[in-house]
Amino acid sequence: MSVQPGRMWVNFAALILVNLLWAAQYPAYKIAGDHMEAGTLNFWMLLVAIVLLLPLWLREKRKSTRPAKPFRWKAVGEFLLLGVLGIVPPSVFLAWGIAHSSASNAAILSLTIPMLMTGLAIVMLGEKLTTIRGLSLLLGLAGTLLVSTSDLAHASFSRDLLLGNAIIFLAGLGSAFYNTYSKDLLSRYSELEVLVFSYVTGGAACAVISVLTEDKPFFRITGYTLGTWLAVLFLGALSWGLAMVLWMWVLNRLEVGQVSTSIYLLPLFGLVLSIITVHERITLPQIAGGALTVAGTATLTLFEGRRPSQTAETQ
Repeated sequence: MSVQPGRMWVNFAALILVNLLWAAQYPAYKIAGDHMEAGTLNFWMLLVAIVLLLPLWLREKRKSTRPAKPFRWKAVGEFLLLGVLGIVPPSVFLAWGIAHSSASNAAILSLTIPMLMTGLAIVMLGEKLTTIRGLSLLLGLAGTLLVSTSDLAHASFSRDLLLGNAIIFLAGLGSAFYNTYSKDLLSRYSELEVLVFSYVTGGAACAVISVLTEDKPFFRITGYTLGTWLAVLFLGALSWGLAMVLWMWVLNRLEVGQVSTSIYLLPLFGLVLSIITVHERITLPQIAGGALTVAGTATLTLFEGRRPSQTAETQ
């Protein structure tokens, strides 16, 4: 059954809002990361998200008419896998990789995430790479390259940065795995269950990393500025809270291949935020690139959504 036109526009608007909130996380990561090490930062960020999402999950559980799920060790393994392989890489690994490479290299390597998501969806979920999806990925990639002209100019892939670049790539692979494996889990769990349980396991892994590798473990909370804690609060409440709830909501209704191209909107919104906050100048190629990225996302969420989907739910 195909998605109704009104709901396609809702899906499209949700993806726009999600990527806008994700783009806003980079300044917050910069502010907090200047004072907190990666494991500590991500532990507290995930804890904030858990505290905010847990009451919503408990309310959902109370209102549910479905019989309670019996405890299964398999579920523990599923969420350990999702938390350790899907949350630690795009959080802790990314911060470490940027420290040993550059933010420009990270921006360029992040262009692989939609393609990795599409590839993993084909292997893990049996989704198909349709002509429309291939075209949308190409449109998004071309648009992002135009938007990211400054990152391209400053990118360097010399041998000295090889390890950092490899870790950044693994971070992108972890992000793609989280999104793809979450799609599989959404057939058995609600959006809030996937988020809360994966955040618990991911947060525990970050705590272990913090204790074992960092000079100031997560439980030493003194000495941080108010701005640092506000940045952590923003990341936990909006980037990993509201944005991820909306992302899971859309992911539960569309295939991974249909939402992957939307990630190419991140550089566009990052540029828009830079224009607003630091009055950065925008060029004609960047405007064209922005149009291409929006077109790539719209092609999948609005046009392919008219066709029946193998796994998408229509609610």
